[in-house]
Amino acid sequence: MTDMKSACHRPSRRAADAGQTLLAAAVALTALLPLGCADWSYNQVALRQQLREYERIFPEGQSRRTDTTLCYCGQELGGRTDAVVVLLTRDRQVCGKFQATHIERNYGFATEVSYVLHGEIDPELAHFSGSGPIDMLRVIADELTSLGGDKFARDAHAWVAAGIVRLLQRWPHPGDEGPAFPRLTDALEHVPGGGQARISVNERGVYLVEYTHGVKR
Repeated sequence: MTDMKSACHRPSRRAADAGQTLLAAAVALTALLPLGCADWSYNQVALRQQLREYERIFPEGQSRRTDTTLCYCGQELGGRTDAVVVLLTRDRQVCGKFQATHIERNYGFATEVSYVLHGEIDPELAHFSGSGPIDMLRVIADELTSLGGDKFARDAHAWVAAGIVRLLQRWPHPGDEGPAFPRLTDALEHVPGGGQARISVNERGVYLVEYTHGVKR
């Protein structure tokens, strides 16, 4: 027998269909918005750039420099948080870059939660020529969570390092996640595991890294 209370509160098919239509419209509208500051800045940074070429790309009030990174962290309307971390050599040349994007939007009838990490690393310039990509990423996550700097820089590093750790967890037989894992307790709460991980190498020998996870409920 159907419980009357649950039957009264069960949404009708028409209401459910209307909710799905509104969700699709909201997602489509978001896709039409112009690229944010993080997207534009990330695309302007290129491997092997010198300091004079990238130093003015990021907004001064939303970026920080450490000894080995340049980082950006910002929030936009609609529940989107972006972090960009540029890896630098000792002479301040770009040897890698990552962008992490976390989105959490509540539409009232549904919630969208997603995380995307993508990046590029030149293993020769970054002195990882003798290492495979998994060992390289483990070291990068360790270094990002070990660097000093103010809370702004640490937060940007954590958004990226958390995505790297989740990627390592998805890779077949990667061993442990490295020393970065216990330092990322807070960040990992916002970066869900079980997503899709991909590592490839382009024609220039550059590693291309990606981790994505999305949920609508």
